Amino acid sequence: MLHTPALIAFVGPAYVLAVAIPLTLFDIRQRRLPNKLVLPGFAVTLLGQLAASIATHDFWPMLWAFLSAVVVFALALMANRAGAMGMGDVKLLTLIAMSFGWWGAPTVLLALATGFFLAAFVVLGYLMAGRHKLSSTIPLGPYLLFGAGVAATALVWS
Repeated sequence: MLHTPALIAFVGPAYVLAVAIPLTLFDIRQRRLPNKLVLPGFAVTLLGQLAASIATHDFWPMLWAFLSAVVVFALALMANRAGAMGMGDVKLLTLIAMSFGWWGAPTVLLALATGFFLAAFVVLGYLMAGRHKLSSTIPLGPYLLFGAGVAATALVWS
């Protein structure tokens, strides 16, 4: 169960979950993740974490969330430059890292690893069924958002 400061900081993950369905539909239909849904999440997350930090007089979790976002952004940007993912995916990965970074690296890793593992599993199935080639692309957003849902569930139940 989340205590009050953590509940305030949970506004970031709650935003990610709130826009998960529209983002999933956009990504499946149009292969893009619109900025108008992703970018406000950074402000929402920042404000929630700032309020929680002020309430607890502890800014370390907020710093870890920021550092998580920077590291994930750098890695995802390299993947983007290599043609492995789009910029919408880079921004969504960064938002997920920032919003879950408050609870530490294990929570960020749970969210991202779950999303990437599920995507890899589905792609492998498509490849084995002959529905995709190695050069095919998939909308990554729905899988990342599923991973965020798993991480959010783990936080609430822990």
